[in-house]
This record gives sequence, structure tokens and C-alpha cells, in this order.
Amino acid sequence: MNLAQSAKPLAQRLPGVEYPQSPNIVDVAWPIVPASPWRRVAAWLLDYLLIAAYLVVLTAVSLGLGLSPMQAGITSTLSRLFAAELVGFLTLTLPVVLYFAVCEASRWRATLGKRALRLAVVDKQGGRLTVRGALLREAVRFFPWELSHAMLYRVALSTDRGSIAVGVTIGFVVVYALVGLYLVTLFIGSHRTVYDRLAGSLVIQR
Repeated sequence: MNLAQSAKPLAQRLPGVEYPQSPNIVDVAWPIVPASPWRRVAAWLLDYLLIAAYLVVLTAVSLGLGLSPMQAGITSTLSRLFAAELVGFLTLTLPVVLYFAVCEASRWRATLGKRALRLAVVDKQGGRLTVRGALLREAVRFFPWELSHAMLYRVALSTDRGSIAVGVTIGFVVVYALVGLYLVTLFIGSHRTVYDRLAGSLVIQR
């Protein structure tokens, strides 16, 4: 039997037939057994513990910088809206998105939280998600998170403390609408969220 046959997707293999292992066994298709929505939520909570730990580190670093001779320059920089948003994106949103995308495009096809609960992210054929697909998945998933940060920066740095701009209100409405849509699509039908559908991905139980 050649290598192409040995890498035949598991879902298409004949019962009772033993197929030899190939060197690229991590890249072949895995059986598609959709994961429970609640199990996915639990995996997210485990991953959020890692995010929370990272936030503690960021807070400690920011406090340390606030006590350093650079404090005045940092305060001046972060008082400008674009600079504050850029720093927030580069130090928080981008590392989190890369953590999820790199883990889910890896040979394990899962973040640490998903691995702990034996979940994996695959493409529609049960194969390994591409880096591009994983980045798209996480960019769409974390868009409401980043948008909420952008709106909060506008509130915090607004010169008019007595009112909230219409654009900020619309932004928060979009955030909550997207979060609600993500949750609804997670718990109904095939349990494929909006970002799963856009990225062509599935979350399966291993």
C-alpha cells in the first residue's frame, strides 16, 4: 500500500482493515464528532485563565513603567487615541489572537484549554486547519473584543465626560449583537459559530 492510501481519511476507511501509519499521520483527517457547546465554553474558560495570567503580567509591567523615568513620556503617548489603541492591540489583542491561531493550526489542532478537554479544531474534512484559516477564525472571533476596547478608549480619552458619542453607542451595539450572534450559532443547529463558518472550521470531540 502506498503513502497516499495509508493517509486515507479515517472517516472513509473500511471497517476491519488495518492501515499502516504514515510519517504525516498528524496531517490526516480525524473522525468528525461535533463537540458539545458546553464543553467548548469550558475550554474557553480554561484558556481565559491563561489570558488572565498574561493580563496580570501586563499590569505588573505597566505599573513598573509608571514608576520609571519613562512615566511622563508613556502617559503623554497613551493620552493620544490612536497611540493608545495601537499599544493595546499590539500588547493584548494580537498576542491572544496569535496564541489561539498558532495552537489551532499546529499538529495538536487545539489550544491548551481544548487539549485539556480533548477538543480539536479541524477543517470540514476533518483535516488540519491552515494558518490562514486559523488566523481568519480568530480575527473574526476576537473582533468584538477589540471593538469594545476601541470604544472604551474613546470613552476614557473623551474630553466631554458628560456624554457618550453616538459612534461609541453604535460600536457597543455592534459588539453585543456580534457576541449574541456567536452564542446563538454555538448552541443551535450544527454548533458551528459564525467564525467557524467563515473559516471553514469545525470543533470536534477527540
